[in-house]
Amino acid sequence: MRFGKKSALTVALAVVTALSLVGCKDNSNAEDKLPEYENDRYMWIGGWDPPINTEADYKLAAEMGLTHMFIDGVMAKRGTPEFTQQLINCEKAGIKAIVGMDTSLANADKVELDETDYSVYPAVDMINVWDEPYENVFPDVAERIERLNEIYAGKDVTLFVNGDMYHAKSPNQLDETYNYASMLYNDVLSKINGRKILSTDIYPLLISPDGNSIQTDWLYNMSCYADLAKEHRADGAEFHMFIQNYSSSGALVNQREITDKSELLYQVYTDMCFGVKGFTWFTYRQSFLNFGGGCVQNDVSCKPTKYYQMAKEVNEEISAFDHVYLNFEWEGIMGLKGTVNTADDPEYENQAFGFHTELEKLACAKSVSATQDTLIGEFKDKDGRAGLMVTNFTDPTDDQKDIVSFEFNDANRAIVYRGGERKIYEVKNNKVDFKLNPGEGIFVIPVKLK
Repeated sequence: MRFGKKSALTVALAVVTALSLVGCKDNSNAEDKLPEYENDRYMWIGGWDPPINTEADYKLAAEMGLTHMFIDGVMAKRGTPEFTQQLINCEKAGIKAIVGMDTSLANADKVELDETDYSVYPAVDMINVWDEPYENVFPDVAERIERLNEIYAGKDVTLFVNGDMYHAKSPNQLDETYNYASMLYNDVLSKINGRKILSTDIYPLLISPDGNSIQTDWLYNMSCYADLAKEHRADGAEFHMFIQNYSSSGALVNQREITDKSELLYQVYTDMCFGVKGFTWFTYRQSFLNFGGGCVQNDVSCKPTKYYQMAKEVNEEISAFDHVYLNFEWEGIMGLKGTVNTADDPEYENQAFGFHTELEKLACAKSVSATQDTLIGEFKDKDGRAGLMVTNFTDPTDDQKDIVSFEFNDANRAIVYRGGERKIYEVKNNKVDFKLNPGEGIFVIPVKLK
């Protein structure tokens, strides 16, 4: 079930309908109306670990705002009526299915390719060919893709492969992120007919004996995938991320328990700074692997956990303006060190700041600063108009508000999507400040009105 767009998003502002608008990079060609973006696309939102196999449980997943569900052999074995029923339950609930081949890592269990044509089931949208493959099995993954290309030739089914979070060459050897992701694209994803989804899972919210922290290579890893998605955009490449709502224990550093919705928003908006076009909750059903979290309980039908409502509100917020965001293509990323940090320590560095490539400046702004560490993703629509995804990058559990100050090249208004709602901000002398709460992100479109 898709959330309905809020009516405020489709109502033009009467006071400015007669005014003209230009993008912040082009001040010579005035338009006579505000930019409008067709509501013809959406952010796909998945759930990993399917619910208990009833129509009511799948309806509950749809009501949380999921568009897709990963269906594997956990709840029912492939080839059985129970497995088929999961696909039927997806169809009844209005959820698209991503059918898993139950193959992962180095495929130590020697799982053979399932050559069933799942396109006969209307809900099936993707085939999850292999999860987190090591480089040494890339030839095997590519071979399976070639066969699946034959099975699904001319059919509206996308082949999906999720990259290994540790960038492994083999069970005993790791690779550098960009090398791994490049090989994943060149040796595997490039073989796919149609959409080529660059995907990985990073669960960055950690806890140790020293307290809460953020995984330091989160941003660098995403930067590698985002750069590759941009490089291969013309060939159908796009970027997808998994979102942590689970927790783990047993090691010195663990994925911490989520305590507030802001920690979920923080992840989604940070990922959106890198141009993701879809994200998946890990996990939807509380995992049988003794993880905490999950949006619904493992063994109780239709029993949400506290994370269900948190994730539902996040899904609703993103779905309210995703059609606008997705009309823009990602251009690059910038990290700002907060002035409250650099004032106390001129040598201050955020250990999580690190990018494969980084913007030196924004094309639409003369300058930008922030009181707290901040991420800005720069985007551009088909008409060359700029869009900016701006996220307060302080750990939400630190409860730090952020003020981001822009001086645009030539703008006197800013269209801002905050909390999913559209607002118009006045920009005086090209300058405007935005206050961001912990975990908050905003999408900003600078404009010039006559």
